[in-house]
Amino acid sequence: MWYLCGLGSNIEPEQNLVKVVTRLLEKHGSLWLSPIIHTRPQGIETDRPFLNALVVVFSSLSPERLKAHFNQLEESLGRDRSDPLCSLKDRPIDVDILEYSENGRFLGEGIDEPYYQRLFHGQTENSVRASLTVAGHTLGQASATIHRDLRTGDEIVVHQGQQLHDHAVKASLAGQQGL
Repeated sequence: MWYLCGLGSNIEPEQNLVKVVTRLLEKHGSLWLSPIIHTRPQGIETDRPFLNALVVVFSSLSPERLKAHFNQLEESLGRDRSDPLCSLKDRPIDVDILEYSENGRFLGEGIDEPYYQRLFHGQTENSVRASLTVAGHTLGQASATIHRDLRTGDEIVVHQGQQLHDHAVKASLAGQQGL
């Protein structure tokens, strides 16, 4: 199953986004990452700005099991999910499943946040972008498909500047059967 997910962080966001992208690569082998943008907090009282991005992964896990995995990942990076108000507080990382698809095509119907809508539609020209270094590669200014070379254990960027709707991007991801 293909998953379109939102990433967000406003506590040490540069470090926490690198950690979550690295762990997603370790778990899934490949992923597509949108540009990374600075956003203002919405729905919470804070002065800390966010870094947000979209990511696409392929997983054999059900949506419920993948969300449980994402919750564990959030907790391992310091998010207190036991706090009933955790969705209203600053966070080291938030990983949400926005949409899933068996064929890897997304409609964007599960995206409520305007910043994720802009990323989904590639409308980031007025957004302030952020750069992160993951496995020696600078990411975040443009969309990128990242593939982990299992023969060497090194992550490499296989496509950069590709939009989500470009099916050549998904063809380079693991699990692309039938696309």
